Amino acid sequence: MHHAHIDKFAYQDSVIHRLDSRVKFIVTVLFTAVVISLPRTSVSILFCYAVGPFAVLVLAGIPLRFVFKHILIVSPFVLVLAFSSVFYDRSIVRIAFGPFLWEVAAGWLRCFSILGKFIITMMALIALVSTTRFGNLLCGLQKLGFPNILVIQLGFLYRYIFILIDRAHHIIRARSGRKLKNLGVRREVKVAASMVGSLLGRSIDTAQRVNIAMEGRGFNGNWHSLSRLRVRASDIIFIFLAAAFTAGLFIFVKPILG
Repeated sequence: MHHAHIDKFAYQDSVIHRLDSRVKFIVTVLFTAVVISLPRTSVSILFCYAVGPFAVLVLAGIPLRFVFKHILIVSPFVLVLAFSSVFYDRSIVRIAFGPFLWEVAAGWLRCFSILGKFIITMMALIALVSTTRFGNLLCGLQKLGFPNILVIQLGFLYRYIFILIDRAHHIIRARSGRKLKNLGVRREVKVAASMVGSLLGRSIDTAQRVNIAMEGRGFNGNWHSLSRLRVRASDIIFIFLAAAFTAGLFIFVKPILG
């Protein structure tokens, strides 16, 4: 598994890709905060907010199949939270859609609201990661004054989690090739524990070699990028459009749709 599996579209060229990483990060965080702050029973307004990240993904040329595939990967955790609200909030509310009016449990509105906010914020996050090289994003975070230890940890996690996953796959594949019969629950637990111990030992050895390699290359805790970070006219226009879109929905559309 390689890191390009996640940010393979970040090396494309589009008007969104060329934006400053700091601008995209700030806009994404503020947009996410606005979406999350919407009332828990507001569902119809979420469709309007979804237009923003959807337009960014289309302009950047990111396949929607890729986006929704990654949303589905993490959706089980949110589905449990969303559908649990149906059981603890059974109060009846009236909802209207044009001339139609019907009653429904408030828990269902909360459920759809949670799912809608999750999908929209994930689309915004994937749009950020898929249009920004991770090295540029780390440099942008450093320029914004984020704690250096946090930026370093994110960089290490991004670069070396895939090495750990590859080693785990090799161990599991080797175990599958040697498994001739079912050993029983107790023996299987012992074998699994030994596999985890082996993975831990290899991880420590790999970490030591990576540390030596990074020191040999002069790493001093700062991330560098070949792309020069600077705010251009296109970044100002993007900020203005994002602010106008978000504020317009919040001020004019939200009072109507609720």
